[in-house]
Amino acid sequence: MWQKFIIMPFKVCLVVSAYFAITANNAYAEQVVPQTTEQKITLRFAVPHFPPYIYLNENKKLAGQGIVRVTQVLNNLEVNYEFELVANYGVALREMRSGNVDGFFLATQNRFRDRIAKISDAVLINNWSWFYKTSNVIDVKHSGFREQAKIGTILNTNTQVWLQDNNYPIATLSNDVDTLVEMLLADRLDAVFLSESVFVHALSKRSQSLDNIASIIEASRDFSVYFSNNFLVEHRWFLDAFNSELAKLKAQEKEAL
Repeated sequence: MWQKFIIMPFKVCLVVSAYFAITANNAYAEQVVPQTTEQKITLRFAVPHFPPYIYLNENKKLAGQGIVRVTQVLNNLEVNYEFELVANYGVALREMRSGNVDGFFLATQNRFRDRIAKISDAVLINNWSWFYKTSNVIDVKHSGFREQAKIGTILNTNTQVWLQDNNYPIATLSNDVDTLVEMLLADRLDAVFLSESVFVHALSKRSQSLDNIASIIEASRDFSVYFSNNFLVEHRWFLDAFNSELAKLKAQEKEAL
């Protein structure tokens, strides 16, 4: 086994077999995988930075719940795969639309993504929640909240789409969760609408107690993998095979409980 490192500007890209390798900022790391058959395919995925689901750990390696679960399924399918770490879901969608990647994860379903790709069964469950300070008297179901509250969420995510579809004015669209947490704690936002695990992870890094933050789950959504239509035209069997292996993994985990 050997590794080849090529410097690439403005992005971090990985090729992974059974483990992860990544260089420091702005680098491309390739893990060469022996080909057991001429039919063995290689899938290219964009993976948005979205801790705790996907992130770079202290050793500059990809980590997170999403990485662990998806690589387990791909390894069981015995395919090769490449991960390209991107800034957000908007970049991931553009990469797939341009044909630079075959899919991206983890993602909830929306109409824009459905135009160019098909979504897998649920890899994980993603709770969309409202977060606000306990010192503020807020009723997220009240019409006044919708009309007057200063709400923040992450740019190019389905929480943004949901807020817009449901006519909530958005005061702040941020590229990172830490900014939203800081703005909420400083009373520059009344509420943050975001994936529950993502917000809690960001808050924990600031040594802040959840006792000062109230939360209400608005909806639960499947967190899945999108595969591009172009890829599935060439490999029509793959989505069913992926879902089948995913179901087996869930069954094994359930039996282990």
